[in-house]
Amino acid sequence: MHNKRILTILMGCLLVMGGVAPSRAGLAEQVASANAALAAGRPIDALDSYKTILSSPALTVSSSAELWYNRGLAEEKIGNAPAASLSFRRALLLDPGFAPARRQLGVVLGVLGIPFVSGWAETLPAMIHPDHLVLAGSVLGWIGILALIVLLVKGCRRKWLVLAALLLILVGHGGAVIGTLVDPRLSATKVAVVTTREAQELKSTPADSASSTGSALPGSMVRILSHNGAWCYVSVGAGLTGWIPSEAAIPLLPSIKGS
Repeated sequence: MHNKRILTILMGCLLVMGGVAPSRAGLAEQVASANAALAAGRPIDALDSYKTILSSPALTVSSSAELWYNRGLAEEKIGNAPAASLSFRRALLLDPGFAPARRQLGVVLGVLGIPFVSGWAETLPAMIHPDHLVLAGSVLGWIGILALIVLLVKGCRRKWLVLAALLLILVGHGGAVIGTLVDPRLSATKVAVVTTREAQELKSTPADSASSTGSALPGSMVRILSHNGAWCYVSVGAGLTGWIPSEAAIPLLPSIKGS
């Protein structure tokens, strides 16, 4: 129930994007029109349509991952790889197992010169949806607990049965914990993507005249640590931190007024 509540909140953040929302009745027609424009080689028209469509709270969770993917394709076709990387990441946030979005994200990151991280924490959600892993692990864990209680009440002397119940508890609840830890939606609240076409200098203080401490590449993910007016203090990884303009880093989970 807790995970469902978190998922609902996160999906609401992604589906409510501000602007004029199309009516539910006309949504399917607008999606078909946008897809047709993309297929016909008119990415600018398609992108305008996807932006309008994705401002609608009437979207369903099942369809929005594909829409973000299509928006990313349109952005990629007009040469805006940083924006495309954000759209592909948002598609994967909604559906970690969406292989086309993962593949295209790897392509645009390669164009941007950013390594595509594909460790076990990224691969596991693509193979097994975190929700399924948490649910299955919780069920197995509770079965193990109930079995252990029954064995202890009956005074079972077969140690292997007790060990099997303990193993079931360990594996089940361990799987549920892992499913929670690798869920990209739960670690995205403070993450943003640099969507400018040029690298952003990391400033030592929130001022244009401040000295540089490094840079954040277009399309790279940064963790937002704090805000100061029109600036945000970010971590790029490996201990590299600094200030960049807030407008240069678009949150992975946008607010209602976000883009």
